Amino acid sequence: MSDPVLEGGCLCGAVRYKVRFNTPYIDYCHCVMCRKSTGGLAPAWIQVEPADFTLTRGTLGVFVSSPKASRHFCTRCGSQIAMTYPAGRSTGITVATLDDPEAVRPTVHGWDSARPSWLCIADDLPRHPEDVPYDV
Repeated sequence: MSDPVLEGGCLCGAVRYKVRFNTPYIDYCHCVMCRKSTGGLAPAWIQVEPADFTLTRGTLGVFVSSPKASRHFCTRCGSQIAMTYPAGRSTGITVATLDDPEAVRPTVHGWDSARPSWLCIADDLPRHPEDVPYDV
């Protein structure tokens, strides 16, 4: 059986992508950089191999947010689509930009130590104080 292919894009429609979903790694991230770059309090990410992410329309701008990560966004509307790592081991895709975010479900929380104390997400998922184990 082949891996499911999910599609998504930015707010204005200038950027479209396909992602082959073959991993169980879907995490909420509570770190300051993810919050500020997406404008969300707990953005969720699908982690895939770089070859499993294909841009099908448009181009992405890049912002190197830290020595650990570069963030890729639509240069027209600003939607953050992806995050890559210098080691090239994985690409994170924002779940919020999927056409069908119900197609995936987070499995873990990363950087829970940076979560605002008043933000309560009632689930039984594992919580890591910093990076989740599979992050690069």
